[in-house]
Amino acid sequence: MKNTTKTIMLAIALGLPLAACSNASEHMDDSRTQNEPMRPVQSNMAMEKQNVETVLLSYVKQITAKDLSAMEPYVLTKGQEFTIFEGKGTNIGWADYRDNHLAPELANEDLVFTKYDYINLKTSVSGDLATATFSIDAAYSYKGKDADHIGRGTAILKKINGAWKIAHLHTS
Repeated sequence: MKNTTKTIMLAIALGLPLAACSNASEHMDDSRTQNEPMRPVQSNMAMEKQNVETVLLSYVKQITAKDLSAMEPYVLTKGQEFTIFEGKGTNIGWADYRDNHLAPELANEDLVFTKYDYINLKTSVSGDLATATFSIDAAYSYKGKDADHIGRGTAILKKINGAWKIAHLHTS
C-alpha cells in the first residue's frame, strides 16, 4: 500500500507540471490571433532573419545600380530616425545621407561600382529589432583605376507596420 501511495504521489508530482506545460507551445507565438494556426517560434525566427537579410541585400543592390529612390523603401526616412557611420563620416537622417553623401558620390561619373555586396551576413532578431553583421565585398573603378575593398558592417533594423527598415548602418 505504501509503495502504491508513493507511486501515485510521484505520478501526481511529476504529472501535473508536465500536463501544465503540455500546452506551452500554444503560447510560443503571441502575435497570432485565435483563428490563426500555431506557428513554431523557430520557423518564425528563421523567416524573420531571412526577411532582414532580404532587406539588407535589396538595399545594397541599389548602390551598384546607383538608384537612390530604390534604396529609400528599405530605410527609416523620417527626420533623424536613420543614422550611418561610414568610415570617418556621420550622417544623421536619411535626407542628410541621401543628399549630402550618396547623391554626390553616385553622381560622380569617375566612380563606377562593379560590385558592392553584403556577404557573410549574421543576423539576430528580437521582437521588432534586428541586428546584422556582415562583410562588404566591393569592386569599383575610380578615374579608370580598378580597385577592390573588403569592409565590415553592422546594421540595426526596426520592424514598422510589419516591414523591416534599416535604422542604422556602421560600415568601414
